[in-house]
Amino acid sequence: MRSRTSWQIQKSVFFALFIRELKTRFGGYRLGILWALIEPIAHIFVLTILFGLIREQDGFYGVPFAMFFASGIISFFIFQKIIQVSINSIRINLGLFSYRQVKPFDAILIRSFLELIIIFSTAIFLIWFGAWFLNFNSSPSDPLKVLLIILLLFLFSLGAGFFVSVIGVLYEEASQLINIFMRPLYFVSGIFFPLEIMPKEYHIYLLWNPLLHAVEQFRAAWFSNYPAGETSLTYILIWSLSILLIGLAYYRKNRTRVLMS
Repeated sequence: MRSRTSWQIQKSVFFALFIRELKTRFGGYRLGILWALIEPIAHIFVLTILFGLIREQDGFYGVPFAMFFASGIISFFIFQKIIQVSINSIRINLGLFSYRQVKPFDAILIRSFLELIIIFSTAIFLIWFGAWFLNFNSSPSDPLKVLLIILLLFLFSLGAGFFVSVIGVLYEEASQLINIFMRPLYFVSGIFFPLEIMPKEYHIYLLWNPLLHAVEQFRAAWFSNYPAGETSLTYILIWSLSILLIGLAYYRKNRTRVLMS
């Protein structure tokens, strides 16, 4: 009998972990994966109503506020959700690492990839269904750029995920600080207001945030009349590759300590 190659073994590990994550996340619910849609839909629906009551504007640059907010929160959710699932990805899978073929790297990658699929599916449903409901043209102005930004956001989030997954095992208290840090980041990433209407004197500080660049570039790629302003796709690329390399290096340096702990 011919032995399997390393790549064939790795593919089997990825597939098994992917099925395991699906069953763990959604196997206990009658509606299954549809539960993944409920949180962002409820989130956007409630906040859209609240902001509609306190704001006079219907949207920004011809984009209805519901669509504006949905595109922002979906972009931010790619980062937030991957970080949240990565923090405990090693700890909850420690039993699997007794198998020589399964590594912490595999668990982090598969959990992050599954989260990306869920958020991407949610984005398609929310933006296109919302556009149909609001009678608004939902076709992305630059679909290739939309996919590129999603890819860069994923790489950025994955790199940060490798970093926080190690912290989640070695420094449990520090992992709580990461969740706390997410809250102010939510309000300075351009989800509620476009950069162009924010006071100019604060731009120099806000533009340090790569998530703000990603959110604004995503909107500019999806909505044809939306201004990207001072944000830059190159800035997102530099941050994504840098954080990915740093996260991988930190994971590689500490992978033995993580398993021993």
